[in-house]
Amino acid sequence: MTFVSTTLTTELLLHRAGTKSYWRGLTYRDAVLSLRVHSRHVTARVRGSDDAAYAVELSWSGTHLVGTCSCPHGLEGFFCKHCVAVGLVLLDRGQTVPPPDAEDVELKDVLRALPADVLRDLLYEQAAGDLKLRARIMSAR
Repeated sequence: MTFVSTTLTTELLLHRAGTKSYWRGLTYRDAVLSLRVHSRHVTARVRGSDDAAYAVELSWSGTHLVGTCSCPHGLEGFFCKHCVAVGLVLLDRGQTVPPPDAEDVELKDVLRALPADVLRDLLYEQAAGDLKLRARIMSAR
């Protein structure tokens, strides 16, 4: 049996970002303006060197740590210093990026609050373009 890990570590951040972005991210920990751990991902706002606030998201794709950022380097698809800073702040706080199979409590709460007709419309819209979902719905009757 192979053990797969979704453990956030400084070594993983260094591996994902590379040496230059990792070391720059170390100096950006105080630039993290806000941070929120959701059911399956983390969102944050980080002040950049130009005083712009960049949107950062960290999540897992299987066992691969994914970081997106609205900064120019992040928009090119790189795991940037802002992603590193958010990861380091999480570690400093004893928090982590939730695993991809964590229960999505936020989604369940929103779905419970929606009226039945809105749920049906959303489900129909999604199932009309997703043959597997359509088949699951059709076999549930």
